[in-house]
Amino acid sequence: LKEEAMRFYQEALRIRTMVFGEHDESVAAVLQFMGTMEFRAGNYDKARDLLTEFIRIRRENGSKNDGDYVNVLFIIGNIHKMHNHEEDAQLCWSEAYQVFQELGLAESNPQIAKVMNHLLKQEEEKEEAEMKKKAKAGSVFGKMTEKLKGGLKDEKMLGNKRRKGK
Repeated sequence: LKEEAMRFYQEALRIRTMVFGEHDESVAAVLQFMGTMEFRAGNYDKARDLLTEFIRIRRENGSKNDGDYVNVLFIIGNIHKMHNHEEDAQLCWSEAYQVFQELGLAESNPQIAKVMNHLLKQEEEKEEAEMKKKAKAGSVFGKMTEKLKGGLKDEKMLGNKRRKGK
């Protein structure tokens, strides 16, 4: 069923591209449907490519942002997250949330707003924790602390071995 639907979408894409040109909104719409279908089928790289093309066409045309644009950015962010591309995911989610807010969709969709906000905060907290960890490890004090901890562990192990040896 999916294969048959994709054949129809590919044919629609070919016709619309031929008739209207590759930068037309109707081409972007077909790319969105195809990308969403690939995402649901677990073909994440293919989905990302199709959905990224949708975003490119919409941006090039200066199209008015809408719920479809938000949804596609959110999906692309999820794909980046699945591939451990945290920074790219964060960028997509941030833009999606910003457009979501600008369109006034947060008021009519409070649950979605809550999920998006939670994702962004969660990612920001992870990023901050990593930065603190790197800063601590990179500082002279951090390095000394780590050496002391390692030295204390060695001392404890040696102390235990000495006691056992007696």
